[in-house]
Amino acid sequence: MHPNSVIIGTTAQNTTKRIASYLSSSLDLLEKLWNFYGPIFIASLALLWMLQALYNKFFHSLSKVPGPGLASVSELWRTMRYFRGTWHDDIVSLHRKYGNVVRIAPDEVSFVDATALKSIYGMGKTSLKSNWYDTWLVPNMTASFFAATEPKVHRHLRSRVSNAYSMSSILSMEPFIQEVASELWGRFREFSKSSEPVPLHLWGNYFAFEVVGQLSLGGKIGFVERGEDVDGIIKSIHDGFYLMANMGNVPLQMFWFNNPISQWMVKMFGGERLNSFSIFLQWLEERVIERMTNGLGNKRKDMLQHFVEAKDMNGQPVKKGDVMIEGVSILGAGADTTSISILAVVGAILTHPKAKRQLQDELEQAYKELGLEGTDSEIAFKDAEKLPYLAAVIKESMRLHPSINYQLPRVVPPSGVQIGDHFIKSGSICSISPTTMNRSKDIFGADAEEWKPERWIPATEKDQGRISTMNGFLTTFGMGARSCVGRNIALVEVHKFIAQFFYHFDIEVINKEKPWVVKSQWFAIQKDFWVKIKEREH
Repeated sequence: MHPNSVIIGTTAQNTTKRIASYLSSSLDLLEKLWNFYGPIFIASLALLWMLQALYNKFFHSLSKVPGPGLASVSELWRTMRYFRGTWHDDIVSLHRKYGNVVRIAPDEVSFVDATALKSIYGMGKTSLKSNWYDTWLVPNMTASFFAATEPKVHRHLRSRVSNAYSMSSILSMEPFIQEVASELWGRFREFSKSSEPVPLHLWGNYFAFEVVGQLSLGGKIGFVERGEDVDGIIKSIHDGFYLMANMGNVPLQMFWFNNPISQWMVKMFGGERLNSFSIFLQWLEERVIERMTNGLGNKRKDMLQHFVEAKDMNGQPVKKGDVMIEGVSILGAGADTTSISILAVVGAILTHPKAKRQLQDELEQAYKELGLEGTDSEIAFKDAEKLPYLAAVIKESMRLHPSINYQLPRVVPPSGVQIGDHFIKSGSICSISPTTMNRSKDIFGADAEEWKPERWIPATEKDQGRISTMNGFLTTFGMGARSCVGRNIALVEVHKFIAQFFYHFDIEVINKEKPWVVKSQWFAIQKDFWVKIKEREH
């Protein structure tokens, strides 16, 4: 062996020993420091938390607002209820117990108040969206008009896509909506012959997502034809929205999952649910890149093409991230808004047999007068929306079961705001849940929590004013400049679905004791809604 090799080997061994000795000494020092200062550090943190809790409980500007004791000292109280999926029940119970203004977090109040609603959410008001909406920012994409907190940015982002969501644009594509509906009725006729139980909660999703594919991607994706969640898209979106909405109240929000280290760990070990939203994003990205690279070709123009042809705030062509976020908005939010509304209406009708008979009588008369009886033609939206009982049933069902039931937080403006007996100072967060706001007895009457379609049908001239007032405070689709841009899509689909469904079929709920269950995950999603379908004879 060469002498130099011996010297190098000895030097390396000595270096290794010195490093090991240094690390050992460092660890000994850290252990001694922790043994001495660790308890002090932990005690200090506990003391700071206790002092903060005492301040929040007794000295905070919201200390006089009623609410659960734990909610006043920690955000964890509300956040845990978000994660467990029961907010649709929790928020209703809170307002029943504590009144119209409830403290749901140290610096947030939920309210049910018509005057404050207009002051905070009305058109042109200065209350900004809170930083909770930052949770919806997706890496490598621009902000959506939904998540944008700056009014100027929101106006631009919304204006560049508003034509695609306009009623005239949606009605121009009504034949493609009808194509999906007719395909669905064919599947339901198959179920009618077999008498097998039908998971309506799934088929409502398949219909709504298929329509969105028709409108936004220029063709059907295959949900109705295959009777399944194609490529796991629906589950991917639901899991992703559940995570983002609930992480909005957690410090650092989605950074816990969007940083490179977490993304690698989630990809390797996170399991199906934590990885699911990335599956949807990859699926969407492939279609966006293909469209931006190759153009429409011989396809018909769709909403995706509208997004591709839009301009940014500087008048320049949009980038992939701009188009991607619009795709997330229409596919991620547009379909669920519709499917939840459809199931809400169907569920309400099935649990009110008298209303079902009245609705079917109205539909039979309409089909006869429109010359549709005995033909393969179906009722159009422009005719369906004119049917008074159908319109009332839809509006009432969506009032009591809006698609979104989480809080819609706003920052109180510099002037502060009066909500009932409480003055809320600038900088605090105030919010409504459409679920509770739509049950306000001051707005909708003493029977506001009852399903009563007749409240929307005027019997006298005085009723016209009452109905106009109710419409002005209805928050099913939000309110003001931030109202739901997909409203027209939902209304067209729901009217067509309900009218045609109840004209062609009789439906029976399997579990009459508990027809369905609801899970809150931003959206109020219905599950376990099993029915039997029987085709009607005309």
